[in-house]
Amino acid sequence: MNGFLSEVGKKLAERWLSLLALPGMLYLAAVTVAITLGHTHAWNLGELSSQITNWSSSRSFQSVGGTVLIMVTALLGSIAVGLAVGALGTCVEMVWTLPGRRGPARWLAERRRSRSRKAKERADLATSEAELAEAIAAANRICLLEADRPTWIGDRLRVTRLRIAAVYGLDLDSAWARLWLIIPEDTRNELTSARDSFAASTRTTAWGILYVVLAGWWWPALLIGAGILIIGHVRSRSATANLSELIEAVVDLHARELADSIKTAGDTYTNPDVGRQINRFIQKSRWDPTSALAD
Repeated sequence: MNGFLSEVGKKLAERWLSLLALPGMLYLAAVTVAITLGHTHAWNLGELSSQITNWSSSRSFQSVGGTVLIMVTALLGSIAVGLAVGALGTCVEMVWTLPGRRGPARWLAERRRSRSRKAKERADLATSEAELAEAIAAANRICLLEADRPTWIGDRLRVTRLRIAAVYGLDLDSAWARLWLIIPEDTRNELTSARDSFAASTRTTAWGILYVVLAGWWWPALLIGAGILIIGHVRSRSATANLSELIEAVVDLHARELADSIKTAGDTYTNPDVGRQINRFIQKSRWDPTSALAD
């Protein structure tokens, strides 16, 4: 037990160090540079070096108590920044998955919907197999079905629910907890890892936003923030695609097992009516939530 607890503590420490402390320390260092140099002397490394020398020669740094206090303050500050980034990452995820029914989100959703329809029209007007394949690929890059969300990420997650509802008749939101209980542990670990990757990508985007905000005091932070935002966007799309594919794969491989567990399926499970029976059983009502998935 002591060995187990020690290993768990080591893993938690490594995770805390990588997710909170180190990125937070780097951001606090950037804040220090921003306050010291500002816009006017943004690249003046000589002034920065001179200021660091002045700080190191002060009595606070030369005393043990002062040094410990500064280290503890920096550590707590980095943790606070890391926690703030975690909260901001959650907000980023919420923005990416907005339904797009009002305000700027509605405009973005309509724009994506228009692009998706035009891409489908090009596919319908294709005159050769090569032209058709190219048009379909272009349409799929926008959305696998007709776009309906302000972002690609929101549409990819929405399409996962719609395709499962179309093939199996299942309301994924209701059925997921039951599916989770019957899938093997290895599959759960894969899904958890994919979900963690998606969450990590939202935190990367959140770091980018903080650096862009810091550009108000030190303009080179804008370049850093823009680079981090690009990385976060690419990682988020990749993580979303991977997570969506895994979710569909879980339903493909275990929907029959779910139906058998609830004892509503026959020899095969390819009829959406079975999914609707499961929905009614899970929801404990006669309302069919799959009819509202497209809204």
